[in-house]
Amino acid sequence: MGVREALTGAPSWVRWLLALLPIRLALIPIVPILPEEAYHWNFARHLDWGYYDHPPMIAWAIAAGRTVFGDGPVGIRAVTLLFSLGTTILLARLAKRFYGEAAATWAVILFTFEPVALPVSEAGFPDSPLFFFWALTMSLVWDAIERGDGRRWLAAGAALGAALLSKYTAIFLVPSVFLYLALSSRDRKWLATPWPYLAGVVALLVFSPVIYWNWKHDWASFLFQSQGRLEESRGFRPKYALQFAWVQALAAFAFTVPLMAAALVRVFRTARPEEQFCRALLLPMVLVFWAISFFRPSHVLWPMAAYFGVIVVMAGVVAEEAGSIARFYGRYRTGFIALSGVGLLAFGIHLAWFLPWFSPIQGPYGWQEVAARANGVRAGLPETSFYLAIGRKYTVASQLAYHLNRPHDVHGANLVGEPALQYGYWCKPADVAGRDAVVVVEDLEGRLEESLARVRPCFNSLDPAGTVTVPVGRSTLRPTPPLVFQLYVGRGYRPPAK
Repeated sequence: MGVREALTGAPSWVRWLLALLPIRLALIPIVPILPEEAYHWNFARHLDWGYYDHPPMIAWAIAAGRTVFGDGPVGIRAVTLLFSLGTTILLARLAKRFYGEAAATWAVILFTFEPVALPVSEAGFPDSPLFFFWALTMSLVWDAIERGDGRRWLAAGAALGAALLSKYTAIFLVPSVFLYLALSSRDRKWLATPWPYLAGVVALLVFSPVIYWNWKHDWASFLFQSQGRLEESRGFRPKYALQFAWVQALAAFAFTVPLMAAALVRVFRTARPEEQFCRALLLPMVLVFWAISFFRPSHVLWPMAAYFGVIVVMAGVVAEEAGSIARFYGRYRTGFIALSGVGLLAFGIHLAWFLPWFSPIQGPYGWQEVAARANGVRAGLPETSFYLAIGRKYTVASQLAYHLNRPHDVHGANLVGEPALQYGYWCKPADVAGRDAVVVVEDLEGRLEESLARVRPCFNSLDPAGTVTVPVGRSTLRPTPPLVFQLYVGRGYRPPAK
């Protein structure tokens, strides 16, 4: 049987998955390496059981990809592309189980054109493996419930453990499943069996590498993602909660907001166990982050996985033509796909070359020039010299390390006594005492002197070595000020006083 004959006999949703695959593949070389991806590439070059701000799954995925495909975009995104495809398949299979073949096709279409979830799911973000293992846990839990087979709970526990190895927000699967079981007269009986609790034990065993890392590092990651996040509160700010609502709607659904609204009406009125399950998967995570958003801005990605159950119901609503909104999307499916596809590719192109009607995203630009200049400066220094990057969080150090391909020679702001996330674990000040350095300082919002005031005391001398100006926003209607990087030669590094 040839490929064409095999595809002809394949389910409709499989054919749609393959038909839309070129859009996914096109984004990989178009979109430049983002700061988060460069940071996680550095994780992959320092493999460990855990990291200060994330579990290790994304590091392991990038390490596997770069081993086969090298350190370019394909290497960083190869495994995450597989995670993305796997997430789509799992959602399609769940939609087929709940609503039939047509719903599976719609699940493929809807997830492929989620404005934020799709690009993130195939990039070097921890959300990529989280999405896959979240969807896998959903599927396996439902499989255990429907088949009445307690042993399947153990597989669900393993999937939950892998989700926790991906991102800590996977913990919301626990209250979600408990909420469904507690409120379901049909399935509440499972709470009186050992199987859900044994699944929890399996999850903890799979997650144990991260527990071990935290134990060895004074519980630093757990404290950062709990107590540390709460300490970022800015007081009661209702405007943040309003911002959370509209950003989440546009980021997760954009062109499908009406269909999302119809699906939400359905899940809050339904008597169907499947849709009650999807509702339970939504509520705990979204409500917690919405509550947090009253006190501090919430990251757009934090609750994204909670919407997967809603996507499944959306697919069912449109497949069943349940109402005028569903019929509208069914009638204009081709137009929706075309509009969404153009929007997705336009976003990728904008990241690389700036579309004139959008504000630029500054993180991906100019690093080749900065790295080349820094490398030239280091050529005149001793072999033991290193790079010190001062600027936005992990952005400057990560992008510089990636574009130099020197992850063990580029260090962060912890060397001048400032917080530096994971960089504080990769190099201690005493490790490089007495050495010379190329110091790259981002002149951000006129705070150059403030940065230099922290750097100067850490060297016997600090001499200017050039400026790199990156004209970000050169083709926008409202030009953005360029990024400016100042380079210095630091002689004789001295660890800051404690």
